[in-house]
Amino acid sequence: MREKIIESFKQPLYKKNLLDFFIGSIFMFFPIINFISLGYIAEKLKSGITLERKNIRWDENFKNLFLSGIKLFILIIGYLTIPSLFLLLGVFLISIPSGGEILSLFLFRGLILVMVSTIIFLIAIYFLLFGICISLEENSFKKGFDLKEIIEKIFLIPKEYTIIYVLVVGILMSSIVILTLLLNLVTGLLFSGFLLFYDLLVISNLLIKFYPRKSVEVRMLF
Repeated sequence: MREKIIESFKQPLYKKNLLDFFIGSIFMFFPIINFISLGYIAEKLKSGITLERKNIRWDENFKNLFLSGIKLFILIIGYLTIPSLFLLLGVFLISIPSGGEILSLFLFRGLILVMVSTIIFLIAIYFLLFGICISLEENSFKKGFDLKEIIEKIFLIPKEYTIIYVLVVGILMSSIVILTLLLNLVTGLLFSGFLLFYDLLVISNLLIKFYPRKSVEVRMLF
């Protein structure tokens, strides 16, 4: 398992993959156009899950990638809307009604909402990872929210999935820290596309390597 994880982090930076990495990173920087990069991730993940192993091309495929990206984005939003609303409300209460007073009741309520939103975010991401995989495997948007099937898939590889989940959360949190604390506004914006697209490539590689695909029935002829 360790070798697969290390390989997942290395693959985006292989010489043969660098061109795709740079194209996707540049597209990721621009609003709306970044749906093309998301579509590339979706198609790459689908190809790996279904064992097609085809090369995803950028040229002459922008429309399909764009539409795939929109579908993936909507699926992600479906999972993250509720925690996002809690977070926004919490930040609002902390920044405006509290008036900056440490002992303000609004500040306390805002902090509680932020903590609740964090917990819900973690729960949502836990189900989102395999939700995306199932949606792509079944070619069904609705299947991406089938919690029963998602849980069944998780129980097939509970140990591996826990490690993948922790890695994904760690990757995302590290990127947030880098962009918000270690970089200024200009460099952070310029670097964000590359960092986010790299994260998505690593996460898709991890899911491709460990996702429990459908069993293949082999008929024996006697």
